This record gives sequence, structure tokens and C-alpha cells, in this order.
Amino acid sequence: MRTARLIINPSSGRSEGASVSEEAQRILRSSFDVVEAHVSTSADNAMALARDARENRFDAVFAMGGDGTVSTVVRGLLDGAGEKGEIPILGILPGGTGNGFARTLGLPSNAVETIEALDFDTAIPLDACFANGIPFTYTLTGGSLPEGIREVPSKDKARFGFLAYVASELQRIGDDRHHRLRISVDGDTMVEDINSFAALSANTLVNQFISDADTEIDNGLIYLLALKDASFASLLSLIPDAVTQSIDENDNVMFLCGSHIRVECLDGDMRCGMDGDDGPLLPVDLTVQPGRLRTFPLCKDLA
Repeated sequence: MRTARLIINPSSGRSEGASVSEEAQRILRSSFDVVEAHVSTSADNAMALARDARENRFDAVFAMGGDGTVSTVVRGLLDGAGEKGEIPILGILPGGTGNGFARTLGLPSNAVETIEALDFDTAIPLDACFANGIPFTYTLTGGSLPEGIREVPSKDKARFGFLAYVASELQRIGDDRHHRLRISVDGDTMVEDINSFAALSANTLVNQFISDADTEIDNGLIYLLALKDASFASLLSLIPDAVTQSIDENDNVMFLCGSHIRVECLDGDMRCGMDGDDGPLLPVDLTVQPGRLRTFPLCKDLA
């Protein structure tokens, strides 16, 4: 008997989570004998629901929401599991505003389309990445540009969707703030003045900008892109390099990867964002457990 738990964030994106849950359950029941649906009341509640599903040996746990929801569910799945304990297969159903992690996996843009497109007879490995021991599934960011993402109010997300992020970022173009960062990658250390950075957990979107990156979702590596300057001229210079998938060749960009990355701020405090929400203050140690998670792939004829 196959069992699944659906964890819904009713506040994600345009607040459509609850309205599509009935349709999501109907489709899931064609592949699972038992489907439990829960509308989470808080991040702690979503973590508890995921942890309980693992402890009760559910075959799959579906997170319906944005990147923050998926991250919270993953934390619950891993909480107390140890390094080798069995974990339910993670299903990701886009219901947020950005849905960056879902896009990384090539999933459709909404929950119902995704359920219809997934292959529930197969599971593929997915790296689990950690910031100071706390799991994250998509990005850990720092600096002036990422602040724009975290500072978008929930009411603006619900009303304007992804455009709310765009408007917030446009206001930060030209911000010349810098931080002196010490970055260590697998033991090799450098010190640079950085405006913004993003650490990416096996993010295949990197392939869209760097042709030689060849990232995979289970290659055991963390990727770090650091922007030295966010002036209009510097950002404009990135456009041709992005088009030719050679952004790593731009003098304004640092591109690093490794299995252990440590980032320290040498000239004050810097708070990171993690999967779109507030994260830890620097310093931060980024580590990875290769293939610790599993997820459902797209059906072969859709991939």
C-alpha cells in the first residue's frame, strides 16, 4: 500500500494553495492508496508534519508552496533522520511566487500540472545541502541585491506575483555597498570585496549562464556566484555574457564550486537569506550530503 502526505502552505504566492488542494488530492489518489492532506499553520507545523510522515514511514511527502515551503518540509524530513535513515520521496508542487527550485527541476509552473507530469514509479537522487547544519534546498544569499527578494511584503507577492520581486530588485540597481568577504572552498581561501553572492545547491539553472558548469542535482557540489559590483554599467556588462553562457568570464563575477564552502564577513555583520527567507548571520559553513534526498522525475515523454 502506497501512502502520501500533502503539506500545503495556504499563504504561498497568490494564496491559491487551499483552492487547488482538492484537485491535487484527486490526482494523487490515482497513484497512491492513501493520501493525507494538511494545510500548515506555520513553518514549525509544516516541519512537524514532514517529520511525522517520515517517522510513520510514508512513501512520499509533497510540499505545495514556494521555495520556503519546500525548504521547511525538507528540514522536517531530515530532522532526526541521521545520515542513513530512510526518508520519504520528496514531491515538489509549485505554489509560490518564484518557485526557483521547481524551475531548477524543470517542473511545470503550477501544482496540478506538475502532479500530472510526474512519474510516480521512479525516484531520482537529490543532494541535501546545509548552512551551519540547517538544510536548504535552493539558495543561500547575501548582499544588497538578495535583500530585495527577502523584503518583498507578503501582500505584494499575493497581489503582483513575480513582478513584486522585479520591482524590488530594480530599486537596488546601482547600490555600491560592498563587504570584505573571506571565502574558503575545500580549503583554498581568498579575500574579496563583494556586493552580493548566491550559493546554489546543485542548481542546474547555472547551466543556462555557464556552459562549462555541467551541474547536476546529485553531483555533491555547491556552487557560488559572487557579484563584485552592482552598478548599472556592471550589470549591463553581464547581459552579453549571460546570452553566450559565459558569465563566469566576466571580471565582475566570481564562480566557485566545492563540497565545503565557508563564507565570512570581515567588516561587519551580514545576514543571509535562505530559500527566500531570513537565514543565518555570517560566518556560514556550506556542506552537502550527496543524494541524501529523492524526488520524482518528470515522465520521460515530458522531460
